Amino acid sequence: MNILITGAKGFIGKNLIAQLENVRDGKARIEGLDPDLTILEYDLDTDPQLLDSFCERADFVFHLAGVNRPKEQSEFMAGNFGFASVLLDTLKKHGNTCPVMLASSIQAALANPYGESKKAGEDLLFSYGEETGANVLVYRFPNVFGKWCRPNYNSAVATFCHNI
Repeated sequence: MNILITGAKGFIGKNLIAQLENVRDGKARIEGLDPDLTILEYDLDTDPQLLDSFCERADFVFHLAGVNRPKEQSEFMAGNFGFASVLLDTLKKHGNTCPVMLASSIQAALANPYGESKKAGEDLLFSYGEETGANVLVYRFPNVFGKWCRPNYNSAVATFCHNI
């Protein structure tokens, strides 16, 4: 199985890759997941041409890439909607209707630039699913914690632990 992970160097991406590597290497098991898997890692510094190859080969996409702390507010929409559009268009180009999971945020319910960009990405994914028949999943994570969490950045728990 070829698993494409966008945002591979982010907090959730790094943790997901570590666990998938454990499955692949026989150190862990996930019910229903064959350990014969290839992890296709895509991030900001990845050659953009690789996205085409990855989208052609992917059997499942974890779309974890996104922008949450930009210098300019316009970067929210470019990163959370714009890249999702590129990703889904590339899957369509190859006729690849593999499942796509989007990591979103509870902020998608709020009227602020970040929330609106996350909601736009969700809506785009749902439209893609209706258009192509692909199974799409959206998870709005309320708070995350784990290895590689950064205090005062992405986790109230990490910040609390850091401060005590």
